[in-house]
Amino acid sequence: MERLDFNGFGGVNLAATAFGSADNPPVLLLPSLGQVRQLWFGTAAALAEAGRYAICVDLRGHGDSDQSPDGHYEFDAYIGDLRAILAAMPNRAVVVSAGIGARVAMAAVGEGAPHLVSGLALIDANIWVEKAVVDRLGGAMALRSSIFDDPTKIVDAVAAAYPSEPRPTLTNRMMAAYAKRDDGQYEWRGDPRVLAASNLPDMEERLTAAASRIAAPVTLIRGSLNETVSNEVMEKLKALIPGSEVVEIDGAGHYAASDREDDFNAILIDFLERQAPRAPLTFIAGSEPRILRDALGCFATGVTIVTTMNADNEPIGLTANSFTSVSLDPPLILFSLAKTSANLETFEKAGKFAVNVNHIGQQPAAGKFASRGVARFDGVDWALREAGGSPILAGSLASFDCTTHAVHDGGDHLIFIGHVNYASFEPHRDPLLYFRGKFRRLHFA
Repeated sequence: MERLDFNGFGGVNLAATAFGSADNPPVLLLPSLGQVRQLWFGTAAALAEAGRYAICVDLRGHGDSDQSPDGHYEFDAYIGDLRAILAAMPNRAVVVSAGIGARVAMAAVGEGAPHLVSGLALIDANIWVEKAVVDRLGGAMALRSSIFDDPTKIVDAVAAAYPSEPRPTLTNRMMAAYAKRDDGQYEWRGDPRVLAASNLPDMEERLTAAASRIAAPVTLIRGSLNETVSNEVMEKLKALIPGSEVVEIDGAGHYAASDREDDFNAILIDFLERQAPRAPLTFIAGSEPRILRDALGCFATGVTIVTTMNADNEPIGLTANSFTSVSLDPPLILFSLAKTSANLETFEKAGKFAVNVNHIGQQPAAGKFASRGVARFDGVDWALREAGGSPILAGSLASFDCTTHAVHDGGDHLIFIGHVNYASFEPHRDPLLYFRGKFRRLHFA
């Protein structure tokens, strides 16, 4: 197991635990309201054994994740968290989610993040929730956040949400949602303000539209004794989500994923092997560009900050790893810049640029120059080698001051070829590397 942290919507830190090797295909396990990530640990261990990289995360305001400082626990805050986590992963993940988590996953993927997932496993997913059920679930959430003197009473509180279904089993993973106080009583490990937003508003129209736009493989899982998420609901949702499938766990209710863990794990792993196999992902011209991006990310590169001066004689810079040498005679190098970049016109008109190769101590600068809405040169030591040159960042591993030799069209980028007028380098520093979407450092065998 490995502790991870993700930066969620609004800067809220989201705690997670990972099982298995990060080189394996990722699976993100998202709990429902009131639950904590430990509930998924058994499934995560089974996924790791099956060659997956399983990541269990706490929702904001739950467990070890931060509480929202301004009380943002609305539906869109959870959607923002999920998208932030998925975007931070080096490869597309399969998302496994239950209850409210399943609704969040449907909205996040259907409303604009299809490129971030390779599949969805939705447990007890329901768009068409009756008001009486919503009210009962809100009351049960309030009850389970009470102070308890006996763990069996915690099970009573959890079972109150679905009183006609099989009673859940008291386990250590269920108890992980509670902290034992000095007085011997048990207290829910969450922000009480979550409860005010637990009766999430009816969003039937919104979720119906989102579900109909999901393009990834989807399996819908329910316990056969689940009374509020019926087989009819599953079939209706199956008809709505293109290509989805329905699987039932016989004799189980809402708690099938935990109380019938072996059965659930077998269903999930079967889905993964069929729909998101561990064989290498393949890009074919015209298919999902994220796959090509992931493949290109397997080529480790250095990290550079490319700079120039604008028409007002102000420094402009950005982080780039699309840098390479071209020729020694004449001395030419190149980098490419997206046509959507706000700095594209400045670099085109400047007729000059400098490439500053970063060493490991310049990772903060690389992150800063890759960020939007910040004063990138504030606190950065830089200078012009001579009048008419471009900004050289002090202490760089290497710097190349160039005039623009040519600019070529490169699809959704422009390729800038520079004639090197000046170069300097520091041979005693190690380079900052970029590999599979993350900064890296050299490892010497």
